[in-house]
Amino acid sequence: MAKLNKTAFMLVFLWALYGFSGAVAADEAPRSLQSGWQYRWGDSPFNDKGVPEWTLAEDEAAHWTDIDFPSNPPARNGNINVWYRTTLPEGNWRDPIIYIYSVDLIVQVYLDGKQIYHYGTFDSQGQGRFEGWPWHMIDLPENFAGKPIYFRIFSDYSDIGLWGEIKIMERLDLIRYIFDHSVEQIIVSFFSFLIAILAIAFALLQSERKSFFYLALFALSSAFVVLGQSQIKQLLFNAPLLWDHLGAAGYFMLPVAMAFLFGEWCAGKFILLTQSVGVFHLAYAVGAITLSVSGHGEISNMYFIFDGLFAISLVILFGVAFVLFRKVGAEKKTIIVSYAIFSLFLLVDMAVAHSYLPWHRVPMAWGLLAFLLAITAISLHHFTVTQNALKELNATLEQLVAERTRELEYLASQDPLTDVLNRRAFHEKAEPIFRSAQRYNRDLAVIVLDIDHFKRFNDNYGHAVGDEVLVQVAACCRKVCRETDFTARFGGEEFTLLLEEASEQNALKFAERLRKTIAALQIPAIDQRITASFGISSLSTPAESLDELIIRADQALYRAKNVGRNNCQVWKTTHTFL
Repeated sequence: MAKLNKTAFMLVFLWALYGFSGAVAADEAPRSLQSGWQYRWGDSPFNDKGVPEWTLAEDEAAHWTDIDFPSNPPARNGNINVWYRTTLPEGNWRDPIIYIYSVDLIVQVYLDGKQIYHYGTFDSQGQGRFEGWPWHMIDLPENFAGKPIYFRIFSDYSDIGLWGEIKIMERLDLIRYIFDHSVEQIIVSFFSFLIAILAIAFALLQSERKSFFYLALFALSSAFVVLGQSQIKQLLFNAPLLWDHLGAAGYFMLPVAMAFLFGEWCAGKFILLTQSVGVFHLAYAVGAITLSVSGHGEISNMYFIFDGLFAISLVILFGVAFVLFRKVGAEKKTIIVSYAIFSLFLLVDMAVAHSYLPWHRVPMAWGLLAFLLAITAISLHHFTVTQNALKELNATLEQLVAERTRELEYLASQDPLTDVLNRRAFHEKAEPIFRSAQRYNRDLAVIVLDIDHFKRFNDNYGHAVGDEVLVQVAACCRKVCRETDFTARFGGEEFTLLLEEASEQNALKFAERLRKTIAALQIPAIDQRITASFGISSLSTPAESLDELIIRADQALYRAKNVGRNNCQVWKTTHTFL
């Protein structure tokens, strides 16, 4: 029950975050990495330091071949290993990452000869097992611009390499991007789950049991298919292989539900043919999932065969629909037309998945939604109460989101360890205060503090103790601050405070009081004394920007460290310090 509550809370959290994340602006727009790539078949040897030799500067460029996009190079000839590389661009990113839509099948990423990311496990032969098709977020270190980045790939699937789209962007931009491209899937999958539940309820209460059970099967399969395509699921629960199995189960069951539904409503004399299609796909779905779960097959290898069989089944069912179209009523014609639209989306999605068409996001959810709406409207023609229930559930969800938004905004702006503001939230809150103080000639001060010899806490007592030191120092900041003051963790052991209506001398007194409070801290099992060094700057000397004020305080902090630590220093225009 606790896990279910946590999942429900996370779902509400993600929906609320989608509502306000667009207000945060990035310094650098996302940039596509769709060109400038090279590939090399095979696998690199590793030197005695464990560094892939193909990532070293002395590696011969002649072995690498240009490619438009790092996927499915020509002349594969049974190769299951390939390397790709490209040069990372310049850019003004604060928290840069590389986003990859998907990888076939497992990957390691190297920069400066060091592995900075991996998904899946490579054995000594450079091979591994399929572990799902998640999207990837690769953290980039500082000073990455202009350097080559290398991707080591293993795949025994029909495709090999990166897939979809590759971008370099801010981390928060990626979260917003995932939301923007997941909203429709979440809406459709939620609606599909709801229809499945209602259909099962009606099947248990009404005489038309078979139609409602088939509708429930189709709705449930649709929900898993669309949710499997939604990238936001990875933020909700990061278990790619589980999601892929659920998505595959839904996808493999789609033709089962479609054939039985179609046979129930439209087939007439073709009922035996449509039922045979449904039974055949049911056997395939059960066999494929069973083989994969039992470890006797890879789910990734089941798609190629299934898509071929599914395409044939779609043609068969469409042929039946074409023959019957003139003979059926308006409601059944609606089903046939929506079925044709959905089939078109499915075929385009298959063609993209197997590289017959260039990659792009296929809005299959909308085709599925059209088909689902048509069969739902007909199935629930005599049950208007269902529509009222759907509206009530949607209203309930909207109300939950509205109630949680303020709390989630707070959580998104806090450092998760110390519960003070994070760096981005500090700038958002401090910038208007700085501009107002600048405009109306009011006092304002910034204090930057750094915990002295913090690394020793981690080295001598472990990271848990180091974290406790950070938490206690943050608590001291909150204790000493006035209601108008606020604190942020800028990274590592550095904290920044903004003091409204505080002169230079008042800020120095405040810093001394905080310094003594920190120095009085006592944590059990720690012999090392906890102290901090402080740098102070204020608008007594005008500053052009908040960043300039912070930089001055940082310079004063370095002075405090240089003169022995555990003291406070004030920045002066002459570069001398109090």
